[in-house]
Amino acid sequence: MPSSARRVYFKTFGCRTNLFDTQVMIARLGKHRRVESEAQADTVVINSCTVTNAADSGVRSYINRLRRRYPGITILFTGCAVQSQGEKLFETAQVDGLFDHGQKEKIAHFITAPQRSVEPLGAHLDETLIERFEGRQRAFVKIQEGCDFRCSYCIIPSVRGPARSYTIEHITTQITRLVEQGFEEFILTGTNTGSFGRERGERMADLLKSLFKVPGIKRLRLGSLEPSQVDDALMEQLTHPLMARHLHIALQHTSDAMLARMNRINRFSVDRALLDRIAQEGFTIGSDYIVGFPGESDAIFDEALKNLQALPLTHIHLFTYSPRSGTPAARLKQDVDGHLAASRRQAIEAEVARKHRLFYESRAAAPLRVLIERQEANIASGLDQYFTRIWIEGAHRPGEWVSVDRFWPDAQGRIWGSVCAV
Repeated sequence: MPSSARRVYFKTFGCRTNLFDTQVMIARLGKHRRVESEAQADTVVINSCTVTNAADSGVRSYINRLRRRYPGITILFTGCAVQSQGEKLFETAQVDGLFDHGQKEKIAHFITAPQRSVEPLGAHLDETLIERFEGRQRAFVKIQEGCDFRCSYCIIPSVRGPARSYTIEHITTQITRLVEQGFEEFILTGTNTGSFGRERGERMADLLKSLFKVPGIKRLRLGSLEPSQVDDALMEQLTHPLMARHLHIALQHTSDAMLARMNRINRFSVDRALLDRIAQEGFTIGSDYIVGFPGESDAIFDEALKNLQALPLTHIHLFTYSPRSGTPAARLKQDVDGHLAASRRQAIEAEVARKHRLFYESRAAAPLRVLIERQEANIASGLDQYFTRIWIEGAHRPGEWVSVDRFWPDAQGRIWGSVCAV
């Protein structure tokens, strides 16, 4: 390694989009070398998340630990939190370099010459085509960037910028490159995935039609979608054999009163009709959901829980609301006690877990197609087409596809299976 080259460790916080962004930086390291731990590194690049105040706090705690354990290490800071806390971290010398989303492809330069380089938020899209996805059997592929929604609790549009999309040609080329490296399952992701192509008059359905023609793909999954983004054209493509049988629809709540306070455009009656339609096609359905948002009275929550019980939800990503500085919701009176929010969260978790279990009990004869991701001792695991982790006894190589013909839940709700064919 040249004497001027650096050993670089990447620490990624947050979402799948950040994971992809880190791969872009790894692909642009130039003479520098990626290492597997902070202890091996002389430079740490932090790809930050700022979706909540707690996310900001987690990033700061990590920096503090780095400074205590490795006082001579160089810290570079990028990601969503550049806008919310990067300047302060740089001014107080907690980080040595600072650069924004639009400059990730210049990472080799910033490693060589740490500095502050923050440009006005714009409509940048990286041009890098990554050749690998470190440490994973499934590859996340970013198809768009930014968001035009203005939910009252969310800071992301102000740190990721307006919605803009990669071209179908770029995405197809990117996935083809990864297929050539052995990847067979792909998750299409973005800041607001379902807005793909809107600025060019294209739709998600158009992208899927092109990707179905790429040789070597065995499964495609979609990232989180807004209810309003699932149109008839997309529904027609979802039953293609390459598509996973799972959709994540970001409802956020099941009370119209709460949805209005969140400045959401979806409403429960329309959401229910959509989710029922998707479930009838044999899909599992997940959602994001916020409990304890300001104004969530007992009566409103009781209504919301009753509405949620009517939905065919099998997966849930629950958040207990905490105010995010810089958002309209942060100015609202925080009137839901933390213990009460926790009990409401438990009620929702129990209901969705029940429906998840029933889904698998009703499919006792259906084969599961599982991509093995992990092998520990004599237990392998991977995700099936319904986005559930399946646990299997025996030795199976990560990256291997197996067919599971018998499966059952254990007392903890995990789904176990036995392999019938490879």
